[in-house]
Amino acid sequence: MKWIAGIGSWLGCQAKTAAVWVCNWFDPPYRTVVVTGNLPEKLRKRSLYIVEEDGFEEQAAMLCPCGRGHILHMNLLPDERPRWHVTRHAGGLATLHPSVWRKKGCRSHFWFRRGRVIWVRERPAGKHK
Repeated sequence: MKWIAGIGSWLGCQAKTAAVWVCNWFDPPYRTVVVTGNLPEKLRKRSLYIVEEDGFEEQAAMLCPCGRGHILHMNLLPDERPRWHVTRHAGGLATLHPSVWRKKGCRSHFWFRRGRVIWVRERPAGKHK
């Protein structure tokens, strides 16, 4: 971690700021894209889409971070279950609650916090259907 502090000194900032900068350089956070009406036909990697209709957030969608191209849909409507809550942060980042757990296929299970995927556990090897 001393090399990160060195980068921070070189950039004229504190080590913590440099660590965030280095992390974002190599592994940028997902950006939040707000769309009205329908999702685009093709979703972009490293993007969380928030679908709004009549001023209400209806769903969040993203490509599964497992890399196999599955689209994950998370309901944001309060009258339907299961339901996720989305919090939007400064800089175009978002957080989803609760965790996202795909019960079939790749069985990905992760938290989505401030534009980052935080894996709950490793996916079982060879268990992808």
